[in-house]
Amino acid sequence: MLKKFVTSLIDRRDIAENTMEFVLRRPAGFDFKAGQHTSVRLIELLFDDKRGGRRTFTIASAPGEENLHMATRKTGSGFKRTIAAKNQQAVEITEPSGELIRDESRPAVLIAGGIGITPFRSMIMDAVNRQLQQPIILLFSNNSVAEIAYHDFFLDVERQHPDKFTYVQTITGDKKPDVTWSGERRQIDAAFISDYVPDLTVVTFYVCGPQAMVTAVSEILKKKNVDQGHILAESFWGY
Repeated sequence: MLKKFVTSLIDRRDIAENTMEFVLRRPAGFDFKAGQHTSVRLIELLFDDKRGGRRTFTIASAPGEENLHMATRKTGSGFKRTIAAKNQQAVEITEPSGELIRDESRPAVLIAGGIGITPFRSMIMDAVNRQLQQPIILLFSNNSVAEIAYHDFFLDVERQHPDKFTYVQTITGDKKPDVTWSGERRQIDAAFISDYVPDLTVVTFYVCGPQAMVTAVSEILKKKNVDQGHILAESFWGY
């Protein structure tokens, strides 16, 4: 059984359209690796929620940060309305788990869809803290520019470490096309990956996002003969 910790919600803010980051005080003894997740239970649920007061969230903060940052799309559920309602709520979390952990001995290609970006924010911050020993490429797909979570953070890392970090965003939504967007608009398919990753044999791939996207990208990589041991994939938790 996973060990449990009781802590509190200390902050929350909007980080993109319809996307909220919330911050928990980090309990003593809560140690984790970049990319892992935890189960979060609200001890007092202020609004009805048919799924109850527990969700699983990937930790977006790096292991070296003081508190625990997590992010979620706003769905209107009782759980998320409770988080948005007030600070200092009592929260129970389990010790971290999950195998989406970066192999620091190899270059990394991170492929994210939407709010599946959270483990990669943790990995990238952790890598920066470790002086970015291996190159990292982030391929990040969203429906619109407004929905790109942690966009400014990734831009700053790329500006400061252009030789080690490459940040590629693609906007694939067509409901309200942003005419000012001059970047990529393609789906992340085999051609897209090949355009930004010249040699697929020397990197480890990490894929996180909606289940359909994770499955599609994983199949593409397998057809490209990427060693299965160098594909780490996880459908995003916490919707």
